[in-house]
Amino acid sequence: MNILSYVHLRNIYRSTGVGRVARELTEHLAAQPGTHVEILADRGDYDRVIDKVGEPWTSYPYHFFRHDTSRQQAIWYVADRPSAEQFWPAADVVYCTAESYVPVRKARLAISCHDAQHFEPGIHKVTPWLLKQRFKWKLLFDRLAEEADLFHMISHFSAERTGHFFPAIKSRLAVVPNAASESFFRPPTEAGKQVLHQLGIAGRPFVLVPGGLHHRKNADLILEAWPHLHQRHPELSLVVINHSNPVYLDRAKALGPSFLLGGFQEEAQLVALYNAAELVWFPTRYDGFGMPVIEAMACGTPVVSSNTTGIPEVAGDAALLLSPERLDDHVEAISGLLGDAREREAMSRRGRARAARYTWANSAKQLAGEFERLL
Repeated sequence: MNILSYVHLRNIYRSTGVGRVARELTEHLAAQPGTHVEILADRGDYDRVIDKVGEPWTSYPYHFFRHDTSRQQAIWYVADRPSAEQFWPAADVVYCTAESYVPVRKARLAISCHDAQHFEPGIHKVTPWLLKQRFKWKLLFDRLAEEADLFHMISHFSAERTGHFFPAIKSRLAVVPNAASESFFRPPTEAGKQVLHQLGIAGRPFVLVPGGLHHRKNADLILEAWPHLHQRHPELSLVVINHSNPVYLDRAKALGPSFLLGGFQEEAQLVALYNAAELVWFPTRYDGFGMPVIEAMACGTPVVSSNTTGIPEVAGDAALLLSPERLDDHVEAISGLLGDAREREAMSRRGRARAARYTWANSAKQLAGEFERLL
C-alpha cells in the first residue's frame, strides 16, 4: 500500500499536540509491513527544519508543491488542482495528517481530525479570531464532506461531536486513539533532567500543569486555586509548561515565585518534568483526547484532570477526574493526594497499566487497517 502523507513539517519540529500526532503516525505507518510512505510537503518548511528533525525524516522520499502551505491550500480548495496523483501517480491513499484538503482523482483521501472545539459553545471566548476559525473550518469540512473517504478521529468523544456538527460525514468516521511517545515509557535522560535545575525545582516538590494558561485549559480555575493550595503546602511550587495566552501572564506573575511559567519544553525535558512532579494537574474544560494525561501516566505520575469531554475515555479509572467548574474539589483532591503517598503509588501503577494500551505502533497498525479497507 502506497501512502502519500501530507505533513506540515513546521509542526513536527519541537512538536506538541497535532504536530506530534502527525510525526508519530507518519513514522509508525512507514514502519508497518506492506506500506510505503512518501511525504507531500512545503519546500520552504523542509529547508528550514528537516536537518533539525533528523532521521527518519531526512530519509523519506519527498514531493514538494510550488507555493507556501497557506497559498497552496487555498489553491487546492478553490481550483481543485493539482491533484495528489500529479505529485505521486502510484499513491493508493493520500493521508492528510491534520485537517486539510488535497484533491485526489483515483487515490483514496483520509484525514486526521482532532476535535470540534471551534464550534462548541463556551469553550473559547467569542473573538474575531474564533469567528474566523469557525468560518474557515466550516468551508473546509463542507469540502471534505464531499471528497474525503475516511475521517480518522482521535477518540469516540471527538467522533460523536464532529459527527454532531457535520452529520454528512458520520458514516466515514473511524476512531484510532492518540498515544504516548516511546520516550515517556522510559526513564528521563540526564540531558532532560537539566530543565529541573534551570527552573530551580531540582529536589523540590512541585505540581506540573502541562497545558499552559488558556481559557480552554481552565486558566481561571488554576490561577484562583493556587493561592489556596500554596497556603496549605508552602513548600510546593506550581510549574506551568507550554505556551500561555498573554492575557493571563500578569495574574500568574502576581502569584509570586511559587508559580513558575516554564514555557515550551522539548520531549526529553517533558519526560523529566513528568517524572519529577508529585502529580500532574490538567483541569481542562475541553479536550478531544488529552495527550498530557496519557503521557503523565506513561511516566507513572498521578493525574488529576477533568471528568468531561474526551478525558474519561482516555484516563479510565487510572486518574482522579473532577468537574472543571468546581474549584474547591480540585483544591481538596490535590491537597489530599499530596498527603497520601500510598494512593499516589497506587495511581502510578494504574496509570502505567492504562498508558501501555496507548502506543503509536498500535495506533498506526489500526490506521493502516482502516486505509486497507478503503482499497
